[in-house]
Amino acid sequence: MPARWKRAMITWSSRSSVAQRVLYGVRIAFGFVFLLFADAVMRLRKVQQHKESTRIIDEHTLCQQKVQQFYAQRNTYLTGITMFLGLILISTHSLIGQLVENTSSSAAPRLVSSGPGSAKAQVEKLKGELSDARKEVEELNRKDRDMATLRKQAESNHQEYMRLADENEKLQKLLDASSESKKDA
Repeated sequence: MPARWKRAMITWSSRSSVAQRVLYGVRIAFGFVFLLFADAVMRLRKVQQHKESTRIIDEHTLCQQKVQQFYAQRNTYLTGITMFLGLILISTHSLIGQLVENTSSSAAPRLVSSGPGSAKAQVEKLKGELSDARKEVEELNRKDRDMATLRKQAESNHQEYMRLADENEKLQKLLDASSESKKDA
């Protein structure tokens, strides 16, 4: 079955009032099956207690007791499995409904489904956002270049300062040496 058909069927089943009514009926049936399950469990216990409490000598009574136990076990298993499958059906339906809601709410805006007038508006809006983003990128690139230039200038100023500081120190030593030689003379 094509994916498009599956999606349409799942969407219909999660949003249709008919499907909701069927699910409501399944929940009511689940309640009845639960009552049958409780009855089957009580009958099974009753049969087991009766079996333990009585001492059977007759073959016919023993056979009849085993048949009752078999029917009670069968009913318990059938209603238990039916309840389990009902729970699986209900939870699967709710999960599919949640999946459809999440995919429809988080899906990207579809231009075709929103009509021809708004599709152009959305395209123009997206183009505007794209041009704004490009302008921001250009501005950030310009700021990066300015920052790199400023770093280079700061580095060259630091090197020049260090050179001048070394030269000042040499001149200071030379001045001190000349002033001492004048004092000695």
